[in-house]
Amino acid sequence: MMTLAEIRLKQNPVLTNLLLSLKQSGFIAERLMPRLPQALRGMTLAKLGNERLRQYDLRRAPGAATKRVDIRYNGQTYTVNQYSVEVPIPRELIQESEAAQKISIVANLDVSRIAMTTANDILALDYEIEVAALANDPASYAAGNVLALSGATQWSAAIGEPVTDIRNASNAIRAATGVRPNTLELSYVAWRALEVNPQVKSYLPDSVLGPATLDQLKTILDVSEIIIGDAIRLDDADVAHDVWGNNAVLAYVPSLGGANGDVSLAQPAFGFTSVLEGNPFAEAPYYEANLKSWVYGATYERQPHIAYNTAGFLFQNAA
Repeated sequence: MMTLAEIRLKQNPVLTNLLLSLKQSGFIAERLMPRLPQALRGMTLAKLGNERLRQYDLRRAPGAATKRVDIRYNGQTYTVNQYSVEVPIPRELIQESEAAQKISIVANLDVSRIAMTTANDILALDYEIEVAALANDPASYAAGNVLALSGATQWSAAIGEPVTDIRNASNAIRAATGVRPNTLELSYVAWRALEVNPQVKSYLPDSVLGPATLDQLKTILDVSEIIIGDAIRLDDADVAHDVWGNNAVLAYVPSLGGANGDVSLAQPAFGFTSVLEGNPFAEAPYYEANLKSWVYGATYERQPHIAYNTAGFLFQNAA
């Protein structure tokens, strides 16, 4: 098992603590595919079959053999990839006494915070884009767990029926996995259509004139968590694009953190993110004479995966 010192090669503990303390406002990737810490870059986990959903004759007579259930599982290997970025800070922004010497992170904490915030935002957006692409890919779902909406069936249409669509999808996930989905991911576009949809509004009192709130949507749609994909990416022409597109995802998302984390995948998680222990981390800054800058580096070793394609349902072209 690798130690943190081995994982964080040339890491800087002050900057790493700063990096880990930064919030990722507006990003939801980890709430759809939670972190699953692992010690190795390739780890095999037991993915269980559907034996727990079957009925067995468990009655036994005194002295008779106990019913034994054959458990099938697939040993699947989950890997991580390394994502790194460097942020140069001109030496003019660093205290002059430190320009040609070993940099003092403490003395230049404000500048270091700028570098780490920039690196964190870039790494987080890259992760968000990857999870969104995986979640929006119909190939990530079991047959029948994708609904392509168009015209009158879209949630932005006057006769669109998102409540019916989501409840039907919930039942499909429950029938296949034995659990009800607990999380609804909405792109910004899908959320704006859903909150004012006539069918949704029909579940609210006549006195409610504005859009449905998230708490009201949770009650109407019977999900405990609704997450909104607000992230934006800019292309090479500086044109903005919604990272989560025009889609929505209904899924079962278990809690993988803490003492009760289910690292054996016995729960039918739609997806998770393999994260190497100690990540993300910041590397020790180095001076590059040609740039006349101190270069701050940050690394994130992780990879999102689909675990149970029956535990998610994709709605395409919601609005």
